[in-house]
Amino acid sequence: MTKKAGVSSTTDNPPLKLAEAIEEYVAQGGVINVVPEGETGETKHETEKNAVDADAQALLSAKIEQLKGLVAKGAGVSALQYSLRMNRKEIKRLANENGLKILYSRPVRGSRLSRSRETPAIDDTVAGHAMHYSTLGYTVPEIAQLLELSIRDVWNIGKAYRFEFKSAPLFDSPAQPLPDVPEA
Repeated sequence: MTKKAGVSSTTDNPPLKLAEAIEEYVAQGGVINVVPEGETGETKHETEKNAVDADAQALLSAKIEQLKGLVAKGAGVSALQYSLRMNRKEIKRLANENGLKILYSRPVRGSRLSRSRETPAIDDTVAGHAMHYSTLGYTVPEIAQLLELSIRDVWNIGKAYRFEFKSAPLFDSPAQPLPDVPEA
Protein backbone atom coordinates (compact mmCIF):
# COMPACT_ATOMS: atom_id res chain seq x y z
CA MET A 1 0.00 0.00 0.00
CA THR A 2 1.11 3.51 -0.56
CA LYS A 3 1.17 5.97 2.30
CA LYS A 4 0.05 9.52 1.77
CA ALA A 5 2.52 12.16 2.76
CA GLY A 6 1.36 14.84 5.15
CA VAL A 7 -0.96 12.65 7.20
CA SER A 8 0.31 12.09 10.71
CA SER A 9 -0.95 9.21 12.81
CA THR A 10 0.58 10.47 16.03
CA THR A 11 -1.41 12.57 18.50
CA ASP A 12 -0.22 15.71 20.16
CA ASN A 13 -1.55 14.69 23.63
CA PRO A 14 1.07 14.06 26.27
CA PRO A 15 1.21 10.44 27.49
CA LEU A 16 -1.12 9.85 30.44
CA LYS A 17 -0.88 7.29 33.09
CA LEU A 18 -3.40 4.44 32.99
CA ALA A 19 -5.28 5.59 36.08
CA GLU A 20 -5.62 9.14 34.77
CA ALA A 21 -6.87 7.83 31.40
CA ILE A 22 -9.52 5.72 33.15
CA GLU A 23 -10.67 8.69 35.26
CA GLU A 24 -10.90 10.87 32.18
CA TYR A 25 -12.90 8.19 30.30
CA VAL A 26 -15.38 7.79 33.17
CA ALA A 27 -15.67 11.59 33.57
CA GLN A 28 -16.71 11.87 29.91
CA GLY A 29 -19.54 9.37 30.51
CA GLY A 30 -17.81 6.15 29.55
CA VAL A 31 -18.79 2.89 31.24
CA ILE A 32 -16.38 0.13 32.10
CA ASN A 33 -17.82 -3.35 32.36
CA VAL A 34 -16.02 -5.42 34.94
CA VAL A 35 -15.82 -9.16 34.34
CA PRO A 36 -16.84 -10.98 37.54
CA GLU A 37 -14.24 -13.16 39.20
CA GLY A 38 -14.17 -16.72 37.90
CA GLU A 39 -15.57 -15.75 34.47
CA THR A 40 -13.81 -14.83 31.30
CA GLY A 41 -14.62 -12.64 28.35
CA GLU A 42 -15.48 -15.79 26.39
CA THR A 43 -18.64 -16.41 28.44
CA LYS A 44 -19.93 -13.04 27.28
CA HIS A 45 -19.34 -14.08 23.68
CA GLU A 46 -21.21 -17.32 24.28
CA THR A 47 -24.30 -15.44 25.50
CA GLU A 48 -24.08 -13.19 22.44
CA LYS A 49 -23.79 -16.29 20.27
CA ASN A 50 -26.88 -17.78 21.92
CA ALA A 51 -28.75 -14.53 21.26
CA VAL A 52 -27.71 -14.67 17.58
CA ASP A 53 -28.88 -18.30 17.40
CA ALA A 54 -32.24 -17.29 18.90
CA ASP A 55 -32.55 -14.54 16.28
CA ALA A 56 -31.77 -17.06 13.54
CA GLN A 57 -34.47 -19.41 14.87
CA ALA A 58 -36.98 -16.54 14.96
CA LEU A 59 -36.06 -15.60 11.38
CA LEU A 60 -36.41 -19.22 10.24
CA SER A 61 -39.81 -19.60 11.87
CA ALA A 62 -40.96 -16.35 10.24
CA LYS A 63 -39.80 -17.65 6.85
CA ILE A 64 -41.64 -20.93 7.42
CA GLU A 65 -44.86 -19.05 8.18
CA GLN A 66 -44.39 -16.88 5.10
CA LEU A 67 -43.67 -20.01 3.02
CA LYS A 68 -46.88 -21.66 4.23
CA GLY A 69 -48.92 -18.58 3.35
CA LEU A 70 -47.41 -18.21 -0.11
CA VAL A 71 -47.77 -21.91 -0.93
CA ALA A 72 -51.41 -21.75 0.13
CA LYS A 73 -51.90 -18.88 -2.32
CA GLY A 74 -50.34 -20.96 -5.11
CA ALA A 75 -46.96 -19.28 -5.47
CA GLY A 76 -44.35 -21.08 -7.54
CA VAL A 77 -40.71 -21.60 -6.69
CA SER A 78 -39.56 -18.47 -8.53
CA ALA A 79 -41.96 -16.28 -6.57
CA LEU A 80 -40.88 -17.97 -3.35
CA GLN A 81 -37.23 -17.27 -4.19
CA TYR A 82 -38.00 -13.59 -4.57
CA SER A 83 -40.12 -13.33 -1.42
CA LEU A 84 -38.01 -15.46 0.93
CA ARG A 85 -34.61 -14.47 -0.49
CA MET A 86 -33.52 -18.11 -0.60
CA ASN A 87 -32.31 -20.37 -3.40
CA ARG A 88 -34.43 -23.14 -4.92
CA LYS A 89 -32.65 -25.93 -3.07
CA GLU A 90 -33.18 -24.32 0.35
CA ILE A 91 -36.85 -23.58 -0.43
CA LYS A 92 -37.54 -27.16 -1.50
CA ARG A 93 -35.72 -28.52 1.57
CA LEU A 94 -37.67 -26.23 3.88
CA ALA A 95 -40.95 -27.20 2.22
CA ASN A 96 -40.18 -30.93 2.52
CA GLU A 97 -39.24 -30.56 6.20
CA ASN A 98 -42.57 -28.88 6.91
CA GLY A 99 -44.74 -31.14 4.75
CA LEU A 100 -45.59 -28.52 2.13
CA LYS A 101 -46.12 -29.29 -1.54
CA ILE A 102 -45.13 -26.52 -3.93
CA LEU A 103 -47.29 -26.53 -7.03
CA TYR A 104 -46.70 -24.59 -10.20
CA SER A 105 -47.72 -20.98 -9.94
CA ARG A 106 -51.21 -20.09 -11.03
CA PRO A 107 -51.60 -17.62 -13.88
CA VAL A 108 -52.19 -14.04 -12.84
CA ARG A 109 -55.20 -13.75 -15.15
CA GLY A 110 -57.07 -16.40 -13.27
CA SER A 111 -59.04 -19.31 -14.56
CA ARG A 112 -60.90 -19.07 -17.82
CA LEU A 113 -64.52 -18.14 -17.37
CA SER A 114 -67.25 -19.94 -19.22
CA ARG A 115 -68.94 -18.01 -21.95
CA SER A 116 -71.82 -16.16 -20.34
CA ARG A 117 -73.02 -14.09 -23.27
CA GLU A 118 -74.58 -14.94 -26.56
CA THR A 119 -72.63 -14.50 -29.75
CA PRO A 120 -73.14 -10.96 -30.96
CA ALA A 121 -74.78 -10.40 -34.29
CA ILE A 122 -72.03 -10.20 -36.88
CA ASP A 123 -71.89 -6.74 -38.33
CA ASP A 124 -70.69 -6.26 -41.92
CA THR A 125 -68.33 -3.52 -40.77
CA VAL A 126 -66.68 -5.74 -38.18
CA ALA A 127 -66.42 -8.57 -40.71
CA GLY A 128 -64.82 -6.19 -43.20
CA HIS A 129 -62.28 -5.10 -40.60
CA ALA A 130 -61.51 -8.72 -39.76
CA MET A 131 -60.96 -9.61 -43.42
CA HIS A 132 -58.81 -6.50 -43.91
CA TYR A 133 -56.61 -7.37 -40.92
CA SER A 134 -56.31 -10.91 -42.23
CA THR A 135 -55.03 -9.69 -45.60
CA LEU A 136 -52.50 -7.54 -43.76
CA GLY A 137 -51.14 -10.72 -42.18
CA TYR A 138 -52.66 -10.64 -38.70
CA THR A 139 -53.50 -13.98 -37.10
CA VAL A 140 -56.88 -14.84 -35.62
CA PRO A 141 -55.84 -14.15 -32.00
CA GLU A 142 -54.39 -10.78 -33.04
CA ILE A 143 -57.56 -9.88 -34.97
CA ALA A 144 -59.67 -10.89 -31.96
CA GLN A 145 -57.60 -8.66 -29.72
CA LEU A 146 -57.76 -5.70 -32.12
CA LEU A 147 -61.52 -5.96 -32.62
CA GLU A 148 -62.17 -6.86 -28.95
CA LEU A 149 -63.86 -10.13 -29.91
CA SER A 150 -63.27 -13.69 -28.85
CA ILE A 151 -61.29 -16.02 -31.08
CA ARG A 152 -64.43 -18.09 -31.62
CA ASP A 153 -66.27 -14.96 -32.86
CA VAL A 154 -63.53 -14.30 -35.42
CA TRP A 155 -63.68 -17.90 -36.66
CA ASN A 156 -67.49 -17.58 -36.90
CA ILE A 157 -67.05 -14.44 -39.03
CA GLY A 158 -64.85 -16.49 -41.36
CA LYS A 159 -67.50 -19.22 -41.62
CA ALA A 160 -70.37 -16.80 -42.17
CA TYR A 161 -68.57 -14.82 -44.87
CA ARG A 162 -66.80 -17.84 -46.37
CA PHE A 163 -63.41 -16.32 -45.76
CA GLU A 164 -60.33 -18.19 -44.64
CA PHE A 165 -58.16 -16.48 -42.04
CA LYS A 166 -54.44 -16.87 -41.82
CA SER A 167 -53.42 -19.12 -38.96
CA ALA A 168 -49.74 -18.11 -38.99
CA PRO A 169 -48.14 -14.69 -39.53
CA LEU A 170 -46.91 -13.80 -43.03
CA PHE A 171 -43.34 -13.26 -41.90
CA ASP A 172 -42.87 -16.97 -41.15
CA SER A 173 -40.85 -19.11 -43.52
CA PRO A 174 -42.54 -19.70 -46.89
CA ALA A 175 -44.46 -22.90 -47.36
CA GLN A 176 -42.36 -25.78 -48.64
CA PRO A 177 -43.81 -27.74 -51.58
CA LEU A 178 -44.78 -31.31 -50.80
CA PRO A 179 -42.47 -33.94 -52.26
CA ASP A 180 -43.80 -36.10 -55.05
CA VAL A 181 -44.80 -39.49 -53.69
CA PRO A 182 -45.06 -42.31 -56.23
CA GLU A 183 -48.34 -44.16 -56.05
CA ALA A 184 -48.13 -47.82 -55.21
